[in-house]
Amino acid sequence: FSDKHIIRFGFQGTHHRIAPSDITTTGNSSFNPQSIENRYGLETALYVSDEWKLTDKLSFLYGLRLSGFSLLGPGVINTYDAGGEIATSKTYTSGQFVKTYFYPEPRLSASYSLNEENSIKASYNRNTQNIHILTNANTSSPTDQYVMSSNNIKPEIGDQVAMGYFRNAKDNTFEFSAEVYYKWLQNQIDYKNGAELIANANVESELVYGTGRAYGLELYAKKTKGRLTGWVSYTLSRTERRFDELNSGNYFPARQDRTHDLALVGIFNLSKRWSVSANYIYSTGNAVTYPAGKYNLDGLTTYYYTERNANRMPATTRLDVAATLKGKETKKFRSSWSFSLYNALNRHNPYAIQFRDKKDDPSRTEAVQIALFGIIPSVTWNFNF
Repeated sequence: FSDKHIIRFGFQGTHHRIAPSDITTTGNSSFNPQSIENRYGLETALYVSDEWKLTDKLSFLYGLRLSGFSLLGPGVINTYDAGGEIATSKTYTSGQFVKTYFYPEPRLSASYSLNEENSIKASYNRNTQNIHILTNANTSSPTDQYVMSSNNIKPEIGDQVAMGYFRNAKDNTFEFSAEVYYKWLQNQIDYKNGAELIANANVESELVYGTGRAYGLELYAKKTKGRLTGWVSYTLSRTERRFDELNSGNYFPARQDRTHDLALVGIFNLSKRWSVSANYIYSTGNAVTYPAGKYNLDGLTTYYYTERNANRMPATTRLDVAATLKGKETKKFRSSWSFSLYNALNRHNPYAIQFRDKKDDPSRTEAVQIALFGIIPSVTWNFNF
């Protein structure tokens, strides 16, 4: 367009297929096999942006993305009344359009160079989301499932503003940044209290709709040159949701809320052929809902819950280490060996927390933590030719 403008535009499209669940049984199980029909969707977007260099110090990037989503047949599509009962039901053929949404997604950012090493930036952007995950707040379990925007579920919308300071020092050997952000969230979804989660063909009748917010501080430092390179990042944040039907209409932590998130990566070159590296992560545990009590119903222990996401799983922390040996290079062949330890400290990070009656005293309850991976050694040979 000109020396001061870079115009970008395009189109993208994605066809989605979601298989909600397929439950089979073995042996003499009394549970009935169930299968929920697949859902299909078409996601499209037109976008255009302009990178405008107004002066040597000041530049802008602005644009618009028009996103669209259509729920497609085949399938039986229901709508529900306020009580969660089926209000209407209609069968659609393959490829037939059920429901279509269009949303504009504007974005604007400005960057100002204070000098050759320092700059400040500010931005606003809007994003929509049409594939939603329904998360069981009680545990991290296979009951988590994906659903699409539909007659009942509107696309989630997020509007975010951010401002940051950025610095490149000593000929780009060091990079530093500090950024704050705030995000407003619309059309958030969650389960009702007491919702039926497993193999429910009418799961959309078990949902509530509300708003959310997220805000935080992100810090980042990186060293790119020398024998020792690496980076460290830290995020201090809150992510919250609010629904009239949950927690008395008050904000509460979202499942993915993590107050602290720290990552450290270091790489040290011992020689031209040998290098060692380490990666350390720490993050606050997920917000979850633990039972407040239990009762016996027809011989089965049933738990009841009060405040949503009022508890926390233990924090996740992990150290990975590795050593890499480069092979002798030729014009046609390069190779390297990598010797690594995943979770070198053998930390049993929680994947899920389950509750059960104590064997020696069924009137009491015990929590059982489930972890997936302990220490895992590996040897890898990489080659290029």
